[in-house]
Amino acid sequence: MTIPFLKRIPMFLTAQRRLMTVHDPVRVADAQYTYTFTGWDPAISCDFLTGDITYKAVFSSVVNNYTVTWTNYDDTVLETDTDVPYGTTPTYDGNDPVRVADAQYTYTFTGWDPAISSVTGDITYKAVFSSVVNNYTVTWTNYDDTVLETDTDVPYGTTPTYDGTDPVRVADAQYTYTFTGWDPAISSVTGDITYKAVFSSVVNNYTVTWTNYDDTVLETDIDVPYGTTPTYDGN
Repeated sequence: MTIPFLKRIPMFLTAQRRLMTVHDPVRVADAQYTYTFTGWDPAISCDFLTGDITYKAVFSSVVNNYTVTWTNYDDTVLETDTDVPYGTTPTYDGNDPVRVADAQYTYTFTGWDPAISSVTGDITYKAVFSSVVNNYTVTWTNYDDTVLETDTDVPYGTTPTYDGTDPVRVADAQYTYTFTGWDPAISSVTGDITYKAVFSSVVNNYTVTWTNYDDTVLETDIDVPYGTTPTYDGN
């Protein structure tokens, strides 16, 4: 049955009001794109419907941008790249990061963690370093600073050893010396170091002989310490 023209006008207006109150379709953004509703396919016509029809929402798309942050091993920010498009391979524009050597290690920059790849979201790249244990020189000296032995390329953390025979300090008139160890006490290597031989000392004792004019022995005092003033105890 054909609907009279005047009766079709309210129906058309009702449909138009219904379209005006409906929210635009939405397409949720994905990692690569942000979407904006732009209309329908096919375009809506003011002509009267002539049959069943399907209108499909149409969206424009914009490539998303992300932030790439580059940090050193200690999380210090070295560079921040903003507005990096999805799918772009980021690049670090500064000089290679540096990690200052400490007592134990010397460091060499080897790359980034994670490995650099196309941008799919905000990301932080952290500098990665290889490390080599530092070597040091251990010097062994006698009490008078005479070098007894020099050990080079001794790794950090190693307990050094002296490979020679025990050092000697020749007795003098006052003392006899005995080797007792090293100063400072031997410990794990943390840098170049010199160990100096340490000696205990014992005061020397002597014999004092008292004789008469004709060399007859009047008295013999033994074990008289160096520096003592001797006394004759006889008549």
